[in-house]
Parts: sequence; structure tokens; C-alpha cells
Amino acid sequence: MKFNSWLTMTLVMMLCAGCTDAKNEALVDKSSDTRPNVLFIVVDDLGADDVGYQGSEILTPNIDALASQGTVINHGYAYPICSPTRAALMTGKNPLTFGIDGPMENDAMLPEEEIVMPERFQQAGYRTWMVGKWHLGMAKQTVMPHNRGFDDFYGFLGGFVDYYTHVYFGGLDWQHNGKSVKEEGHVTELLTKKVIEHLSSYQGEQPFFMYLAYSAPHTPLQYVPNPTEDYSHIADADRRVFAEMTTDVDIHIGSVLATLKETGLADNTIVVFMSDNGGNLEAGASNGKLKGSKGSAFEGGVRVPMIVHWPGNIEGGATDVPLFTQDWLPTLLDAAGIDYSADEFEGVSMLSSLQQSSVEVPSRAVIVGTAKSKAVYQWPWKLLSDKGQLHLYNLEEDSFETTDLLKRNPEIASSLQGYLQQDLSLPSKAAKGPPPESLFRNPDGTFNYNVRKPETREPWAESAQ
Repeated sequence: MKFNSWLTMTLVMMLCAGCTDAKNEALVDKSSDTRPNVLFIVVDDLGADDVGYQGSEILTPNIDALASQGTVINHGYAYPICSPTRAALMTGKNPLTFGIDGPMENDAMLPEEEIVMPERFQQAGYRTWMVGKWHLGMAKQTVMPHNRGFDDFYGFLGGFVDYYTHVYFGGLDWQHNGKSVKEEGHVTELLTKKVIEHLSSYQGEQPFFMYLAYSAPHTPLQYVPNPTEDYSHIADADRRVFAEMTTDVDIHIGSVLATLKETGLADNTIVVFMSDNGGNLEAGASNGKLKGSKGSAFEGGVRVPMIVHWPGNIEGGATDVPLFTQDWLPTLLDAAGIDYSADEFEGVSMLSSLQQSSVEVPSRAVIVGTAKSKAVYQWPWKLLSDKGQLHLYNLEEDSFETTDLLKRNPEIASSLQGYLQQDLSLPSKAAKGPPPESLFRNPDGTFNYNVRKPETREPWAESAQ
């Protein structure tokens, strides 16, 4: 296997266990606070059929190992697209109530009055770090991550970024705490390097919450610097590049998890892994047998790879109890012993469900979707409105939405339809321009895997108010 020089050096240092174990034990033992650390990893546009543990042709050994050691959430739900999922994660609420019903426009923002996840951990005495993609506001410095509860933020603000030039719609979008950073390197590599720096220098004086939001394997589809696997057997070119990008981010996730272990932090760290939405079928992803794609409230757009690992506290295996993105905030607050009022959130704590092998599904109605495709779940029922058409499914009996039960169960459909007809009377904060994929295509419509977007305007951090 080929690795970048910094990654090779990091792995070699990790292998020198005899040189570091005693030192790291001493570092961790300095802490009298036994509350768990939290590492929350989000990848971008990874489909249900894009991970090895689901039978994918794409090799993801580190994600697979996390799945085998932790708990796989078979019905883990995000929103169909990035910004709503991230808003739900940060607030524990339905993002549609904020008007976040699509990828956010550059002048839009998550409401500043909302107390977000890092603020809650910060107020409870946690050190808070964010590394990666934000996409919840970039027009003002006050809505950027370093001013919303993160002690340190390194990454980018928009919905995507050129992996090599770090440019977003003509402006440099690469920063550290509100100031643009000019540096060379592939985005996935640089983000991992920063995480390892944080973990390696951690002194254990207080627990940490880290939000690691990779942009891979989201577009632009670009060749990775040092591909480690031969995917020439995959006929579709987009799928081949997507596979390389997915395996590349898996390798870097493996480096992060190895650092946790080698620094003695793994046993007291909750690790959550998920994709922000279903795979984009127009950009190399696959959702397998699930119907639909990114942007759709069919299962292929919202049911995502989701894993949690907490040694000694959550047994490994799998669960069929549905868990929605907005559930993670109260769940993690419970795990950390941080007080909150249940009525603050629309999500509910699923900690007891994760800690028990058999538990009843909470009786509740949960809405996911966008302005164009929206569904309400009242387990096991799902009523979906997509392109003006209603569909009803029983997900316990029909996990892949093959049989529409709308006509057979009009009473159930009627009882659920009211949730979808709620008029929130909010202006949409979704972007109105062309999809980002269009920026990276050749004149014939194919993706340019060697594209490098130039800077044509002021950097985003410095142009913010």
C-alpha cells in the first residue's frame, strides 16, 4: 500500500507502542473526570451499498471493523441532503421548522438563538473541536463554528470544496477559526492530520467532544493522491473514482481510530459514524436495494450507514430500532451525564435502546425530508409525499418499499397525512442555484476527475460580515 508521507510517519509512530504506552497512560490518568469522550464522524453522500459490511464491492475495512466491534443501526435515518441533517444533529430538532429544507444558500444560517451540540458539551466542561465541513452558515463570523461552541474549528464552511485547491464557488474556503489558511494538500488528508494533532496533544485534563465531518466521497469526483486499491474491474468510471475516494476516507478514519487506541483514549470514547444522507446515484454512489437517491425521502435517500461504538457500555451487534439524526444530541447528553430537559428536543434519547438487546420502539411521529420530498414515520408505518404523490409502506414487512399500501390502509394514511400538511410558513433557506455537480463536468456532461477550480474572488472567511 502507498501512503502519504505524513500518514506513513503517523502509522510508524503508532506501531512503536512500547515507546508511547507509558506516556499516554500517564496523560490520560491525569484526568479525574471519567465522563466519556465523544468522536462523531460524518461522511458525505455515502450510500447504503457503499460500505463493505453491507456487501459492497468497495473496500472499507476500518468502517467494517467499527461495525463488527460496535452496534450497527439498521434503520439509521438522516435527512435526504446535507444541511438539514447537520442542523438536526446540532439542535436535536426538525430542521424544517427552521426553513432548512435543502442545501443551504450561502447567505442563510442556522438560527443563532439555537443552543447547538458543541455549546452544550462546552458548558458541561468538555473541550470541543470541529474538523471538516460546516454548511450551516458562512455569511457572518458569528455563525461560524468557532463562535458556536467549538473551541477550535479547522475546515470549510460551504457545501463542498475542491479537494486540492480548497475553492468553493471561486473563493478559498479553508480556514482556522475564522481566518483563511493557504496550504497545500488533499482535503481528506489535511482533516485527518488535524484530528491526529488534537488527539496526540490531548492531555486528558477534561473530556472532549470532537465533530469530524469529512467531505468525501461527495463531489467533486477527483482522483485521490495515492489510491491503494485497484478498482479497474468496475465498469462505470464515476463508480471507480467514487470507490477510490471512499476507500481513501476509510483509510483515514482508520488512522483516527488507531490514534484513539494508541493514545489510550479508545476505551472511554463514544464513536459514532454515519453518512449525512443517502448516496447520490448520479455521482457514483449506490443504495443497493433501497429505493431512491440523495434528495429523496424514499429509503435510499434517508436510510444511511450508521454505527455506534462505546466499549463496555453498548454491546456490539445490530439493532432494528429506528434512530433519527435528531436523536443523537439527547442520546449523547445522556451518555455524558449532562442534564437537559426532554422538551428541549424533538429527538429522544435512544441510549437505553442501544444498551438493551430488545426494546420497544418509541411511539412517536418523526418527519424527515425536503420541500419536495417528505415522509412521516410512525413505526412501522411510513407515509411519503414525493413529487405530489402519496405512498404508504410498512417497513417491518417491506424494508425496501416494494409494496405501496396506500389504498389498502386509507385510515392510517389519513392519520399521518396531517403531519405532512403542516404549514410552517417559513421561507426556504435552500440554495436556488445549479447543483454543485454541474461545476465539475466536461462540456459533454461527464465528470472531470482532474478538475482544479481556481480562485476568482475574495476568500469566504474574510468576506463574511
